[in-house]
Amino acid sequence: MNELKLRIDNQELDIDANSGLPITFDYKLEDSQDFQKKKSSESLDLTIPATLNNQKVLNTFHNTSIEDYTRNKNYRNIRNVTVEAGGLEIFVGKAIPKKATKRNGLPLSYSLNCFGNNADWIIDLKELTFYDLLKHIEFVFDKKTIEQSWSFDGTNEKSPYVFAPVKYGGWLDPEYDNGENKGKGSDKNYSIKTMRPSLSVYWLLYFGFKSIGYKIKSCFFETSYFRRLVIPWTFGSFLTSEGTKYEIHKFLAKTNGGEKWFKNSSGKRFENYIDLDVRDNVDSGCFDANNTIEGGDYRGIDATGGGTEMIWKYNTPHYGPLEVMMKLSLSYDYKLDFSSDMRIQAHWIHIRDGKIEDQKIDNIRDDEAPSFGATQGASLDSIYRQFTVNPNDEIICKIWLRLFRSKTATVCRCKVRVDEFTTDSFKVPVGGNISFDSYLTLQKEKFNDFLRGIADLFNLSFQTDPVNKVVLIEPTHKYTINRNMLDLKEGFFTDNTLNWTEKEDISKESYIEIFDDNAREFIFKFKDDTGDGALKTVQDRYKITLASGKYVFNERFKADKKEFENRYFSPTMHYLVDDFTGITNQPPQMVCLVPENISNTSSLEAQNTFLPKICFYKGMVSGVGGWRFDGKDLTEYPFMFSVNYKKGGENDPVLSYSDEKIGDQNGYTQGIGLLKRFFTQRLVIMNNGQWLTTQFNLTNIDITNWFHRERIVINDELWELLEIKGYNPLNEDSTKCILRKWYPITKEDYQNIYPSQSSILKDIVITNNDKTLDSQYNRLLCLYTDIPKPK
Repeated sequence: MNELKLRIDNQELDIDANSGLPITFDYKLEDSQDFQKKKSSESLDLTIPATLNNQKVLNTFHNTSIEDYTRNKNYRNIRNVTVEAGGLEIFVGKAIPKKATKRNGLPLSYSLNCFGNNADWIIDLKELTFYDLLKHIEFVFDKKTIEQSWSFDGTNEKSPYVFAPVKYGGWLDPEYDNGENKGKGSDKNYSIKTMRPSLSVYWLLYFGFKSIGYKIKSCFFETSYFRRLVIPWTFGSFLTSEGTKYEIHKFLAKTNGGEKWFKNSSGKRFENYIDLDVRDNVDSGCFDANNTIEGGDYRGIDATGGGTEMIWKYNTPHYGPLEVMMKLSLSYDYKLDFSSDMRIQAHWIHIRDGKIEDQKIDNIRDDEAPSFGATQGASLDSIYRQFTVNPNDEIICKIWLRLFRSKTATVCRCKVRVDEFTTDSFKVPVGGNISFDSYLTLQKEKFNDFLRGIADLFNLSFQTDPVNKVVLIEPTHKYTINRNMLDLKEGFFTDNTLNWTEKEDISKESYIEIFDDNAREFIFKFKDDTGDGALKTVQDRYKITLASGKYVFNERFKADKKEFENRYFSPTMHYLVDDFTGITNQPPQMVCLVPENISNTSSLEAQNTFLPKICFYKGMVSGVGGWRFDGKDLTEYPFMFSVNYKKGGENDPVLSYSDEKIGDQNGYTQGIGLLKRFFTQRLVIMNNGQWLTTQFNLTNIDITNWFHRERIVINDELWELLEIKGYNPLNEDSTKCILRKWYPITKEDYQNIYPSQSSILKDIVITNNDKTLDSQYNRLLCLYTDIPKPK
């Protein structure tokens, strides 16, 4: 009998091994009915006696009168647990107090739920966000930073991003004057200000596990295929302030009470700055969270009002240079007669280091009454002025009014009100500082959600060595990262074997089940992004689900359809940038992320928020089309895509569950999609469908083989270990296990994957026995005319 030790937070608990203590452990690679659900080791309802020592360690949680005053309610929260048997740590993970049993007011026992291996990090990472992982990143936003990022290959921890061109909702260059008298804005030049970073998948994973002291072990993650994977910026505005910490500098002030009257009854000119009693009084719906509004009896505004100068100051916290868009909304009502006149102006003054940096004047209204008769008017005008400010700069706005009453006039008056004096928006200028610590929208991106999406892309399996803090992550079966389906790399299950023939307890009942708990048509798809205008347009046009692949099981399975949906990523659309065709005589291919209706909201953050996409950054590439960046024609292109539809793209990663049509009218080839590269072996095993439940005489050494990567040999047949049920280190009885039989892939198995080659290359959907099993296909490409034009 093994000596057993149980520790909570490194404090040993009392156990009674002679009382039939029900300590058993389960191991599970994944849910046999739904392989998207990755499992781990666990011990549920682990019961220990309520000795004085155990009461102390568990804070006597049977007693409701005793409160847990630790900072994070540690005693009733998730705690570290280890189980040692025969000198080996056979279980490491997390324990959650569940139940206390009492009799006659005295505690009898405590019950815990324990979760080990993968759970050791899954639980710790459940609240981790992209913000937590990236907030340390800072850089200067300029042309040099952008161009240096184009050398990204996923190997530099200090540069976990790349600025690759993407077509967002606005123009490629919103300030470009194309000389056609159509106003500013064009797609003939790619502006620095349009660039946004795409985030490295590898480094997000690395940072996540590193944050809790774990290392990743993965041959797949070390490939260039994986290292160059990125997530385009889909998290709202980038340079502008919405959803960032810059918002703290926003404020709203306005005239207190009703309009302020100004009359001229003297017959002389009145021209001066006027006091409109502008305040940031919260009671009137105003705000100034950072005290950016200067106060004073004669200079500036605050809750007490007074003074002719409305002043905003760039107080701390500072984020380097910022472009601030000031907004002044002024309502006025006037009446003049017999040659009287009125003029209203807004005077703007930019102060830096106590000196005037810039001055601007906006003529708001200039009116004169006729020689005989009167004129009057009422209006609400909004004035916008942009300034590039440094820390501690001030922006002053003053309202200047002139009233002249002629000698014959009977009325010359004006009433004025400031409805808004506010910062409309902030923007990081070229040369400004980017700090990911400012991007609060990244707090919405949970690390575990992202990890699930990556697992769903590449059929990943996870196992953990919690003693050495190593998590193994590999595609479950052999896979290819090129289009040669015979050039396979080792997956989670290796060709190494463990012969358990002699371990099998044939005296116990065992049974074979033929797996058929699935629909016959198993459809792999991405999440649908209803905010992606180009995606919606193409899917509605062809009435299909883009980037979707399907595997058809044999007729043993029920005639139905079941979806495997990626839990994080959505399809990525592309288009050919015809405006750049003339540079090398062919248009480059560009990722496009545009809302369905660019004018559907005034919120820049909402317009630029999409479900996450997955892309591959190939680097600076020649021969795929040139482009114009910052006014200069370039023949090398920083090429990012989910699918490279250019000639030769079949040799690049195809980040689509479907196989894809590569090339042009001069010749097409078929690119191999995610389903065929990573999932075929799993699906073939499911299609064969032999699941074995039997008993083995296992030891602690078998259990501490944390990864269980070897195939199990039983009577010269190969099996994969899925589950160990109820291993008891205090009991020498055999343990129930569940295995599935490994089955080789044949050429015919690839023919069970759709869309078929005919559908992809020839637009012909094939039928089988009068039943349509094939899928209609279309590329992840939209037309330029499918992209809504900004207004």
